Amino acid sequence: MASLSLREGVQEHLLLERPILQGHFVKDFSDSCLDRNEGYSIKYAYNSHETYWLNGKKFHLAPGESLFINLKYSKAYHFEASKLSRGLCVYYQEEELQDLFQVLKQQKIIDYNFSAFEKIPELRFERGTHLNQKLKSICSDLQDDLHKIDLAGFESILEEMLMEIDWELIGYNRRLKEFNPSTRQALIRKVMAARKFMRDNLHKALKLEDIAKEVAMSPFHFQRQYKKATGNSPTRHLVEWRIARAKELLEEDKYSVLEISTMLAYNDLPTFSKAFKREVGCSPSQWSKKNEVLSV
Repeated sequence: MASLSLREGVQEHLLLERPILQGHFVKDFSDSCLDRNEGYSIKYAYNSHETYWLNGKKFHLAPGESLFINLKYSKAYHFEASKLSRGLCVYYQEEELQDLFQVLKQQKIIDYNFSAFEKIPELRFERGTHLNQKLKSICSDLQDDLHKIDLAGFESILEEMLMEIDWELIGYNRRLKEFNPSTRQALIRKVMAARKFMRDNLHKALKLEDIAKEVAMSPFHFQRQYKKATGNSPTRHLVEWRIARAKELLEEDKYSVLEISTMLAYNDLPTFSKAFKREVGCSPSQWSKKNEVLSV
């Protein structure tokens, strides 16, 4: 049965169980969801910082962030928070999550497989995601009135989480399945950090050494593990992202082809044109003309 608990400090108070609302909304809940060895939990930090240790790994949550935990992978658990901290603990049995997953899959709202998802030990969700906005809204309502709780809102938490997950994470976990969970998650975090660094710096002439240094890895080890996780080399992804950005800039019709090549760190126009034609099948100028005809 799914449940929602209010957490104050390290104490949990059961608020809601599905499908039946409790006659007394607030009661001591000594059986913390993290004392269980199956199912899934979402931990949300509302007003202060929290620290979790899962299987020897440290996770720090700032206010507004949440942590999804697959409980069958979390055999060693420790949690610290100030006495004044407030947050939520949501628990779901595996059958509940799998049923909703299949519905969303059939509706083509999500495009990854449950078999890959269930192998993920934990996922962290940054502030500002739809999931955390939903959890913040619930916490804000409880701040005003402890009895003010929306069953429909509670039931939509799991859907928000499943829709929030980047399919690329699922692919990384599938490709790195030979690693133990903690090593796999550490590597995935480095790969994602490298991808963000590359996307944020398409205007710079990045070298492999620059990217590897950003994630504190040797160039050889980084390139090997990055390709193992993503299926492509970092250089290949850089080319793909630069050409995709070039197409966007060409559509804006504000810059010349030469200006765009310079903006995307190509040494000269011929090199840019050759890369563009290899990816798209025609030159930048030809692509612009085709795009103009299609837009008329």
